[in-house]
Amino acid sequence: MQDDMIRELSTVDRDRMHRVWELAKSGNLNMLNAEEKRLGEVMLEHEDQYAKQFEMADILRDHRFDLESEEDPFLYIALHTIVENQLEAKDPIEAYQFFNDMRKKKVSRHDAINLIAAMLAPLIVSTLKQNKFFDLEKYKSLLKKCKGKKPYKIFSLLDKDLDSLPHE
Repeated sequence: MQDDMIRELSTVDRDRMHRVWELAKSGNLNMLNAEEKRLGEVMLEHEDQYAKQFEMADILRDHRFDLESEEDPFLYIALHTIVENQLEAKDPIEAYQFFNDMRKKKVSRHDAINLIAAMLAPLIVSTLKQNKFFDLEKYKSLLKKCKGKKPYKIFSLLDKDLDSLPHE
């Protein structure tokens, strides 16, 4: 799981994003490996939101998004892709179970993925800031704790559970 997470986070590479975008938007997903194809599919799914940023991904190569004041479309797409891969592999199973629980509650597929990404993102950031291994047990615990909850209550649960993570 740790190696998969690190490998998938490498999809934030802007030059690669730009190349994948160019092939995806021209309908050439078949020219991509499986990982890049998934990334391209996620990018196409978010085309209305982020097409301009995808077009300029190679130019934005060195731009660092201030996550306090702006959304990083490349990080968002990378997280979305990681969650998609977890769901397909059913690994961790808790992500798959949480997703199914949200879908039974009539939460859209996209919103259910975003809820999982909301649990995943702070843990990844903490991992990178502390230069430590990803806390898979904490992630599974959050997924289990939030499963069965109403979607609107999940963010307040996350706020409480993630307060102990470094915020610098």
